[in-house]
Amino acid sequence: MGFLNSFDISGYGLSAQRFRINIISENIANANTTRTDEGGPYRRKEVIFKAVPFENIINKELENNADFHKYENPLDEPSENNAQAKPPIETVIVDKVVRDDSKPILKYDPTNPDANKDGYVAYPNINPVIEMADLLEATRAYQANVAAFQSAKTMANSAINILQG
Repeated sequence: MGFLNSFDISGYGLSAQRFRINIISENIANANTTRTDEGGPYRRKEVIFKAVPFENIINKELENNADFHKYENPLDEPSENNAQAKPPIETVIVDKVVRDDSKPILKYDPTNPDANKDGYVAYPNINPVIEMADLLEATRAYQANVAAFQSAKTMANSAINILQG
């Protein structure tokens, strides 16, 4: 396992959670948007993450950009007597952003310029409580990645101090 892989894994996690926080913020900002370029009210968006084996990413980068040894999973130590499952080290990437196409919320407001012929205005299907809960979850995940990064940094500094004597 490379010395800096833990920094890379935490970095991917930080990027993914930052992207998710941006999408949630966009949902909250457009909670009252009744008119979009596509027509109709704003539609809630949601981020879908995908776990990918980290060794595939790092090996591809090493093959293309460096002349180092191939990455090896430290959990793949051969054990003849104790055969156990060896999960790969995985990281996360943003797979896609999906749009929630559920029905908009209709509110009676005949004075609104976006009202239909019956006087109802279509508002986005955004529940602020759900968005805030998702935002809190994403923030906690971001903080967990920062803590993992700090721990790796502390271990790296300790290793350097040991080598210095």
